[in-house]
Amino acid sequence: MRLSFLIFLLPISIAGAQNLVPNGGFETYRACPGDYSQDPAEFYPTSWSSASAGTPDYFNACSNGEADVPHNWAGATDPYEGAGYAGIYMWMANGQNYREYLHVQLTDSLRKDSLYHVEFFYKLSSYSKYAIDRIGLLLTDSVFRSKHDRVLKVRPTLSIVKDSALTPETGLWEEAQILYKAKGGEKFLLIGNFYDDQSTRRYKIQFRPTPQPMLTQSSYYYIDDVRVVPKYIRDQQRLAQIVPQFEVEEIKTNTNYVLNNINFQFNSYRLIPPSFTELDKVADYLLRHPELQVQLFGHTDDQGTQAYNLKLSQARAKNVAEYLTTVGIPRERVDYFGFGKSIPLKEGTSEEARAVNRRVEIRFVSRDR
Repeated sequence: MRLSFLIFLLPISIAGAQNLVPNGGFETYRACPGDYSQDPAEFYPTSWSSASAGTPDYFNACSNGEADVPHNWAGATDPYEGAGYAGIYMWMANGQNYREYLHVQLTDSLRKDSLYHVEFFYKLSSYSKYAIDRIGLLLTDSVFRSKHDRVLKVRPTLSIVKDSALTPETGLWEEAQILYKAKGGEKFLLIGNFYDDQSTRRYKIQFRPTPQPMLTQSSYYYIDDVRVVPKYIRDQQRLAQIVPQFEVEEIKTNTNYVLNNINFQFNSYRLIPPSFTELDKVADYLLRHPELQVQLFGHTDDQGTQAYNLKLSQARAKNVAEYLTTVGIPRERVDYFGFGKSIPLKEGTSEEARAVNRRVEIRFVSRDR
């Protein structure tokens, strides 16, 4: 057993956790829309607004006009869920960097070092003549209001940049998601294209009918089902805790254990064979206890940048998870996360300290019913 200072992350079930984005599916509204917006004040979904002088649009099945669902002035599509969605211009061929952004205040500020599942769905409107290669989401601690209708020059929290502007998924509902470690205090969310015209790649869809003149030189996207859901909440106290080694005979739920003899190739996420014996014990325990699921936490030593170590720790935890699935554990029972070098068990730069800190921890929790 080891005695160390740990910052506990308390697991939250995504299914049971509250979405911090109010009206994330654009279901409720101040007024039923009749057509596209000509003023930011005409954007009617409750809690949402424009982040700039741009004019996002609202579509809902309540409409009897050009803002109806599924058929409206921008195309024809069913919502990803519910009866409503929003729409924004993400690029125009006018050389003016025109952009529209959705803006909402979360129901609670994000807590420092806590983990949140952030996602939204987007879809190119069927009357848009152009597709583009990127979209983003920004989480910030201050309200965002711009007086212009051009690109917002801020770095997004979640950035989707594809290899090509046109992919097999173009025209379908696509998912953008990230597991986000909060800086603390983030309370506002924006969605749109945060890159200028020069950086944004686009593709002209040659044979697409475009009955709407406003979309013949534009790329317009629908947005739906925006979520910020607590995944792991950081405890505010730092307490001296014993972190036991994993032993099948002494397992308790909601307790972190250090897996013994889990080793990787140097500077790699690939497991070496001696690790399999330990993981087979984990798999056997899970097979005998179908009421449990497992969470894996990858950690590295202090060598290298935090960004590199975060990526490496995530890859190592993922590789352990994938091994468990190959020996019969359903994928939905295994979750994994990487923390890089941010939570050492032993302070210092000695090889002894580094060997202790290079580890995979495991936690058994009851499955959601």
